[in-house]
Amino acid sequence: MDVVGAITILLHPILGFSLAIWLYKQWKIIKALRLKRGAVWAKIQNQDRAEVVKNHEKKGRQSLLFIIIVIAFAILANTYRYLELDTNLTSLISLHGWLGLILFIIVVQMYRTGTKMVTERERGDNIKQTRGVHQRAGDLLIWLLVAVVFLGFLRLLDVLQQLS
Repeated sequence: MDVVGAITILLHPILGFSLAIWLYKQWKIIKALRLKRGAVWAKIQNQDRAEVVKNHEKKGRQSLLFIIIVIAFAILANTYRYLELDTNLTSLISLHGWLGLILFIIVVQMYRTGTKMVTERERGDNIKQTRGVHQRAGDLLIWLLVAVVFLGFLRLLDVLQQLS
């Protein structure tokens, strides 16, 4: 395999793992803000709560774009494997991919509830119910993210073994 092929195949796992760390940090900061304990809380306790929430909202708006980029590189890598490496279509489908799509749907839902919370807060409405949905979706996202990353690692080992 040439350098372009290696980069094409490895770009999705590298970007995906980076996104997973980024999403986890997002979740951990808001969880620390809510629970007021832990190592992350020690780092942010002296910051203004409104500033921490504003930063969370900014990064939340970026999350949808980032996950779309990661999925695009997954599609690019699988297309490369199919066209250049003569991989069967059936071997391109995996549990990792399906769970990744479910993760995408959860990120879209979190994006929607996050923007809804901002709108409700600006109007002066009660955001308690929307925040609860957003928090539960975030907790589910983290558990699913762990599964997707683990299965992605196993998938990468499988793909690299097929190439050798």
